[in-house]
Amino acid sequence: EGLTIGEMAQIFASNGLGSAADFTKAAKDPAPIHALDRRAADLEGYLFPETYRLPRRSDASSLVGQMVAQFMRAFTPELRSAAAARGLSARQAVTLASIVEKETGKTEERPLIAAVYSNRLKAGMPLQCDPTVIYALRRAGRYSGNLSRDDLSFDSPYNTYRYAGLPPGPIASPGRASLDAVVHPADSDFLYFVSRNDGSHEFARPLDDHNRNVQKYQVQYF
Repeated sequence: EGLTIGEMAQIFASNGLGSAADFTKAAKDPAPIHALDRRAADLEGYLFPETYRLPRRSDASSLVGQMVAQFMRAFTPELRSAAAARGLSARQAVTLASIVEKETGKTEERPLIAAVYSNRLKAGMPLQCDPTVIYALRRAGRYSGNLSRDDLSFDSPYNTYRYAGLPPGPIASPGRASLDAVVHPADSDFLYFVSRNDGSHEFARPLDDHNRNVQKYQVQYF
């Protein structure tokens, strides 16, 4: 969960299954997902993270096809209906799920993270999501491995500090828990969260509470 096409391509190649270029080429063809998302320019977000049984030499196109087929099974009609009921297109739901996937590895937190971003969207607040900026920088070949304050002003439609609303598309491949979380978010009015530096997060509604959490976990902690 949470890998991009580029990262998957490297895993494909490192395991001797074929070249990274072949995997990337296959994943750049959006045709397999057009029935669900006609705006897709590639298969980012739609290559479902799962364990696949493969022969030692596997055709990249065949594997990509399997991954899209598995995504279509995982993103069930019930989840699609629930997304529509929340005013989300399939692409928007998968995009939001990819953000949730990148923000936390804890299953129990995903509905809360989804609630924060849903509440921000409703309020017209920018998402201000670091993983979207990292994705933008990687697309431009400008990510150094550390996110700086200057990076937050990088001009890209994927930069959710500069542009309100969801980014243009998914930033990674979400798993089942994240897909479920965005269409069944927690019943919460939280607008903020900050890392506790142990893989979990502290959530808040008033900005003053959030600022105190930032001071505790991001200033005093270090």
